[in-house]
Amino acid sequence: MQTTSAIIGFQVSGYRSQVKDVRRATCFMYLALLLLSGIGFVAPAQAEDVETVVAGLQRRYASVGTITGNFQQTYRAPGMDQVESGVFWLKRPGYMRWEYRRPEEKLFVADGHESFLYVPQDRQVTVQPLTAADLHNTPLRFLLGDADIDKSFAVSWETDFRPQTGNTNMIRLTPRKRESEYAFLVLELDQTKCDIRRIIIRELSGNTSEFLLTNVSANVKIENKEFQFKVPKGVEIVRLNNE
Repeated sequence: MQTTSAIIGFQVSGYRSQVKDVRRATCFMYLALLLLSGIGFVAPAQAEDVETVVAGLQRRYASVGTITGNFQQTYRAPGMDQVESGVFWLKRPGYMRWEYRRPEEKLFVADGHESFLYVPQDRQVTVQPLTAADLHNTPLRFLLGDADIDKSFAVSWETDFRPQTGNTNMIRLTPRKRESEYAFLVLELDQTKCDIRRIIIRELSGNTSEFLLTNVSANVKIENKEFQFKVPKGVEIVRLNNE
């Protein structure tokens, strides 16, 4: 079972039991922090060394304030291989908007104080606290540019997962803290610009969420109103606490 930890990196007990499809919402927050913060098989010969790649990644995202683009998310678990896609918008310090468009419409919005997962087909919205401070304790903090990768992770070349595009490097980030909600992250990076092309999140359960990013643009103007959510009339509201 995928919980909110797959998206925002912290556990919410009973999330799946209270909202259908919550596991899909979970993963964008991992992705979000990775994109705004900066942080298979690829031989180290593709770069001078892994430290050089990490340094380039952090430099690339240090000045990023907003990111928008298309995503394709694949969630793999025993008996399940599900693919969804849509468009995302991210803005520092903790604003997010993820619109799932295929195969089913869903919306995930974080306004800096709370997050909203709206599934129109179910006529239900799940609300829970989510501040920028909460994000700093998750993998998403990388997207916010405030993380020290070497301090937080053991970094190595990725040798299990294969690259999906050419001219990329793949690195594995294994959390140094034992209480982490995930086993490791894998990033596929453009060799020239260190842009993140693909993110793989391996949960402690062994389930995997994978994001492919395309048509990505950085530092575009995004109004804060895009991260505000108004609950539609007649929709059931489920409120959760991060406990």
